[in-house]
Parts: sequence; C-alpha cells; structure tokens
Amino acid sequence: MKHKVIDNFLDEEYFNSLENLFIDKKNTVNVIMPWFFKKAVANDLVENNIFYMTHTLYELNEPQSEFYENLIPLLKKLDVKCLIRMVANFFPNTHIIHEHPMHADFTFLHSGAILSLNTCDGYTKLKDGIKIDSIANRLLKFDSSEEHCSTTTTNIHARINIVINYIQEQQG
Repeated sequence: MKHKVIDNFLDEEYFNSLENLFIDKKNTVNVIMPWFFKKAVANDLVENNIFYMTHTLYELNEPQSEFYENLIPLLKKLDVKCLIRMVANFFPNTHIIHEHPMHADFTFLHSGAILSLNTCDGYTKLKDGIKIDSIANRLLKFDSSEEHCSTTTTNIHARINIVINYIQEQQG
C-alpha cells in the first residue's frame, strides 16, 4: 500500500469539535481529554527521558473511552470495516526534535491512519525515509504494518494526533 496524504480531511466544524476535545486552545485549564503517561515511545529502552501521553479510545474489540463516540464520524469517513485500535498521542515539546524508534503497529497486514490535530515541526517518517509533516487536519493513510516512526516537536507545546489501525475492504 502506497501512502496517501489528504489535507483538510474533515469538514471544518467537525475538525474543530475534535480539536476542542483534545486540545485546550484557550489555556483555561479545563482540559476535557484525560492523558495517560507512557515512559517510552515504541518500546524505546534507551534511557533518554523521552516520554509521551496517550489516550486509548478503542482496543481489545471494544471502546475504552467515554469519548469514543466522538470519533465515529472520522471512522465513517475513513470507511473503516473493522477497527483494531484507536489512540490519541500527545508528544511534549523538546529542545530538539527527537525521532522515536522505527516500529510496526502490528505484524499482520492492516491499514493505518494518522490525523494531525495541530500544526508543528514534528512529523511521521515512513520506512523509505519520507517525512509527512504534522499539519492540522492532515490525514496520512499508510500500511502501518510497515516500519515508521513519530517525533516530538520544538515549536509548540505538544504534537497531538489520532492513530487508527483498521481493516479496510479491498476494492476489486
């Protein structure tokens, strides 16, 4: 599967509702989304103090979050036939951009999508070295059973995205 980048993937009103759910843009300290600490990205065993926060929306064949239903329109637009996992990631700002270790989300063939919720200097790098910049409302579709990696950001407080692993019916 060749990767595909789609800018302005969601209509503005729906994208803004997701953005407001995951990001406190007004600094009101009324963050809606609870974030959970992860000590290492992609099973990175190096002691580099690079951590991230995550929120699991769907896993183990069922919703894991009260916010799952807010993402159903996104799944419909992606034409997801079988959802495997959906998580939101929050990569905090670092002094320099750190590339996390290359990894495959699952070893079996499946589709992946990453929706960027904000614009920053972070990116997703595919196994062939192509870098997909994080731009708000940009969707990257790719084979997430192939190696890829994420990064931190240096120019805003955090890089925030939604990762979806799914099966999509093959077109004949």
